[in-house]
Amino acid sequence: MAASHQSLYPTPSAAALKEAYVGKNLQDVAAPAAIVDQAIVKRNCSQMLRACKALGCSFRPHVKTHKILYGVPAPPSTIRRLAHLGKELLPGSVGVLVDHPDQLRHLEVFKEITGYRLLLYIKIDTGYHRAGITHRSSQFSQLISRILPEGEELPHTQFCGLYSHAGHSYGRSSADEAMDLLIDEITNLHLTSTHIRKLYPARVHKAMVLSVGATPTATSIQNLFQHYGDDSSQPRLGPGQADTLCQYIRDIEENNDRLEVHAGVYPFLDLQQVATRASPSALTPSPSPAISTHDIAMTVLAEVASMYDARDKHEALIAAGSLALGREPCKSYQGWGIVSDWNTTSQPINRASCWQVSRISQEHGILESIPNSVDNLSELSVGQKLRIFPNHACIAGAHFGWYLVVDSDLPEERRDEIVDVWIRCRGW
Repeated sequence: MAASHQSLYPTPSAAALKEAYVGKNLQDVAAPAAIVDQAIVKRNCSQMLRACKALGCSFRPHVKTHKILYGVPAPPSTIRRLAHLGKELLPGSVGVLVDHPDQLRHLEVFKEITGYRLLLYIKIDTGYHRAGITHRSSQFSQLISRILPEGEELPHTQFCGLYSHAGHSYGRSSADEAMDLLIDEITNLHLTSTHIRKLYPARVHKAMVLSVGATPTATSIQNLFQHYGDDSSQPRLGPGQADTLCQYIRDIEENNDRLEVHAGVYPFLDLQQVATRASPSALTPSPSPAISTHDIAMTVLAEVASMYDARDKHEALIAAGSLALGREPCKSYQGWGIVSDWNTTSQPINRASCWQVSRISQEHGILESIPNSVDNLSELSVGQKLRIFPNHACIAGAHFGWYLVVDSDLPEERRDEIVDVWIRCRGW
């Protein structure tokens, strides 16, 4: 029997990793390493789930960072591997996105291997233009006529609904902008659902799932259930946005459909998410009502390798480059990561020191002072361990086989103690 795809990505056992790390202090482990604060993860997850429950919609967590729905229209070569995974799971546990009629014929092998039908969602483009189609396109008409032929459904798939991703919400900078895009997503999927029912009134027998979201738009609903003071800098929704959202939810229910919100990086968060200011902080009480570095659960442990005091700018070298931090930009500053206040003497600003990763290569990172903060710059030394907030946690996390878990809810003297190891799922 051929080796499973996952077996080609060997990882130490959970038992071996826990024996090697649990109980150790972060100062005593090799860097680079990916660190996750489980107390922050729990807060972020709880806030997301409470908001969805209060709004009356279901929630689908994406697991790329941390019910399986393959996140892009699945290339044909992935279906057989998905089927072998589905064979180990229960019926109704695996779904794929489609946006072209030619994709359908490649899905038949799933049922041949698993014995049950593959869940099917049509990917709708609501403005991001990465994947998906609109209901006005001829491609959509061809696709939906194939998915819902006259008579019975396709024997190897089960049509579940519509799916969109507002990736362009990462370019916005406020809660009301994120909510506008969420409402736009919901509007588009509701119109598409209505269009399908008008085209084929006798062929749609079940409620369709309308799945919307990206972390900025999904987490923006948390603002509906947070109460703020009179500070005008606090995140607020625009006039009527809450009423508009609730009205669409009622319209969807009257159409016999169901709204689902999805997000991916919301448990960990990162500097890109902080820049969107889309959600409130989950910390209570919070030094900032909007999301801040206090809400980022993942950091990259790095070690200072050298110092360069004689350069035009005071600089330091860390042995962590793009293979540890990624190379994704963040719109709020010109850099590749911000050094936290952990293990430094800086006067912290929202858990951040006054150092940032200003230049990066494969294995090297150059630290410089954050602009206008040189007077508060802490001294660094060769061998000093630092923790760095990544621009994009999904990309940074993918460079590591496991996360070392700490817990900031523990007594202060134990907050650098590794309490668990979480193994990442690897492979394509």
